[in-house]
Amino acid sequence: MMQWKWVEAHTAERGMSLLRRLADHGYEGYFVGGCVRDELMGRPINDMDIATNATPEQVLELFEHTVPTGIAHGTVTVILEGEHFELTTYRTEGQYVDHRRPEQVEFVSDLYEDLRRRDFTMNAIARGLDGEYVDPFHGRDDLQKGIIRCVGVPGERFDEDALRMVRGLRFASVFDFELEADTWAALVERRELIRYIATERIRVEMEKMIAGPHPVKGIHLLQKSELVGSMKVHVPCPVARPELLERLERVAGEPWVLRWTLIMLALGFNDEAARQALKQWTFSNAAVDRVVRLLRLHQQLLTVAITDTTDTNNDQQINDDEQTNRNNGQQTNNDMQTDSNSARLTLISGVIHYGQDTAALWRQLYPALPEQDRTHVLRQLYEQAPAWIDQMYAYSLADLCVNGQDVLSALDTRGGPWLGKLMQQLLLAVASGQLSNERHTVLQYARTHAETGGETDA
Repeated sequence: MMQWKWVEAHTAERGMSLLRRLADHGYEGYFVGGCVRDELMGRPINDMDIATNATPEQVLELFEHTVPTGIAHGTVTVILEGEHFELTTYRTEGQYVDHRRPEQVEFVSDLYEDLRRRDFTMNAIARGLDGEYVDPFHGRDDLQKGIIRCVGVPGERFDEDALRMVRGLRFASVFDFELEADTWAALVERRELIRYIATERIRVEMEKMIAGPHPVKGIHLLQKSELVGSMKVHVPCPVARPELLERLERVAGEPWVLRWTLIMLALGFNDEAARQALKQWTFSNAAVDRVVRLLRLHQQLLTVAITDTTDTNNDQQINDDEQTNRNNGQQTNNDMQTDSNSARLTLISGVIHYGQDTAALWRQLYPALPEQDRTHVLRQLYEQAPAWIDQMYAYSLADLCVNGQDVLSALDTRGGPWLGKLMQQLLLAVASGQLSNERHTVLQYARTHAETGGETDA
C-alpha cells in the first residue's frame, strides 16, 4: 500500500482514490513531477499531479466534477471533495515555437515516452498505486547526489523551452544543489535564448528563488551564467552595493517585500527607479507600492541618521579651546534630546504617510543593514520605534477631532492645495502630542498657521 509522509493524509487518500478509479476502468495512473520529487526529498507537498493513458475525453467521462483546464495539451482538472487534481494524458511534443511552447502534442500510451519529454531527471519520476517508483532516468540518484541534470540531451531540452534554464537555477538555489557539468555547459552556451521568454514567466521563477533558503546562491548563478544580461529587462550588473545582496538571508523570505527591497537598495535604486524596475518585471501595482513605501520610509529615516553623522563629524572638528568653553554636560544632554525628538518626529511622520505595517517591515529590514549603515540615530529608531508608535495620539486624518470642512469654516475661506498640507501638519502635531486633539485647540492652531502664511496658496 502506498504511503505518503509529506502530504496531508486526506489529500493523499483522495489522490489515490483517483488512481484506483482509473485502474478500475482499465486505465493507468501515476503520480508525477513535483509531488514525487518532494516526497523523496522530505519537503511539504502542496498539490499532486497525475499522468494517465486515459485521453482527456475519457477522463471527462470518468469523473463527475471536472474542468477542461488545458484540454488541447491533455490536461483536465478533477475536483474531488473540494480539492483540485490535474490529470494529464501521456504525451510527446512536436516542434517548439519561440523556444517556449510545442506546436502540437501527441497523446501516447507509454509512460516512458511521457517522462522522456520532461525537463530534469528529478522531475521525471513517477509513482504508482502500489508505491513503487518508475525512474528511467535515475532521478532518485541525482536527488541523493544533489545534482540538477537534464533528461536526455541538455541542449535539446533548453532549445525546446528556454525557461528551463531559469528553472534549473531556481532549483539549484532553493535545494542547494549543483548543476551537472553538461547541463551547466548547455545553459551557458544557450543563455541568449532567454530573450524569447516573457518577463512575467521569469519573474515567477525569480520570486520563488528569492523567497527560498539560498537566494544569494541563485543570484550568483544568474550572474555567473550571464543569463541576467540576456533577459528582456535590463538589470544593472555588477550591482552598486553587492554587500547588501550577501545579506539577503538575514531577512525573512516571507513577507517577500523585505528581500526585494534589499535588492532594490543593492542595485542603488531610489523609490522611483525601483517603481519603474518592478513594473518592468511585471509585479502587481499593490506589490510595487509595498516596496516603494518601504524604500521611502527608509530614505526618510536615513535623513535623520545622515544629519546625525554630519553633526558627529562636525563635532570632531571643534578645537580644544572651544570644547573647554562649552558646558559639556548640559550641551550634550540637549543635543541628545534634540536628536531623539527629531528622530521621533521623523518616525511618526513616516508612520502617518506609509502606515504602521511599513514601519514594522522596516524594523525587520534593519538587522540586514551593514554595520556602517547603522548610525546612532538609526539604531535608536530601531529600538524605540515600537514604543513611539504605541504612544502616538493619532494615526490618520480620521483620528482628528476636525476635518477639512471644519477648518475651512473656522477660517471662513476657500479650499486649495494648502488645506491638505495644513491637515497633515495638524495630524503630525496631534500624533506627536505637541497639540491636544481638542476642537478648540486644533482650530486655533489652524488659525495661527493661516495667519503666518499657510493660506497663501488659496
